[in-house]
Amino acid sequence: MPANKEEYPLWAAKALQGVVFWIGHRRCMYSSYELSEGALTAELCNLIHANLPKDYRLRCELPYKKFFLDGVEMPGIVSGKRVDLSVWKRRKTASDHYQQHPKYVIEVKRAKAGNKRIDRDLQRLAAVVEVSNGIRGFLFVMSEGKLPSRFVSEDGHAKGRREKIAGSDYAFSVVQIWKASRSFSHVQKAHYACLIEVVPAA
Repeated sequence: MPANKEEYPLWAAKALQGVVFWIGHRRCMYSSYELSEGALTAELCNLIHANLPKDYRLRCELPYKKFFLDGVEMPGIVSGKRVDLSVWKRRKTASDHYQQHPKYVIEVKRAKAGNKRIDRDLQRLAAVVEVSNGIRGFLFVMSEGKLPSRFVSEDGHAKGRREKIAGSDYAFSVVQIWKASRSFSHVQKAHYACLIEVVPAA
């Protein structure tokens, strides 16, 4: 079940299922080379953009401070850092103009990046969720040909428990996973995409 009462968005599900199939496709072409985080993020951009509702927009590499309420500063956590991806809702105003409001901030990581780098992204996402106006924070973790054991159980299912994010009042929860494998029995060597959400710890 999703960590948030609102279900995870369909565009995220389609993008993450699509990216694991894409990983498999690229591995068939270039089996000796692992995909970079930049390549994964670029393909996620394509997939998210293709599946967003018409009143939503995808934006890339915006400063973290853009998502904080006016007057809020968190220099120790987000100084000089940018959010990989963000999704904004477009609304028409009474004067027939359009305004965009951020709804989701997303960081993208390879599982092989290691816990330290993943934890830093989770701390930054927690800062946005804490000091914004209802923005949801997602971490997309991709694993190429290996089960990401921090987030996925040995039998290939999401670990649903909440884990506290250090230095914050928030936790993370693995909302859902998607995988691509040559057979049902090869969960250890499948390609994985994990949707992780930052949620209140309590």
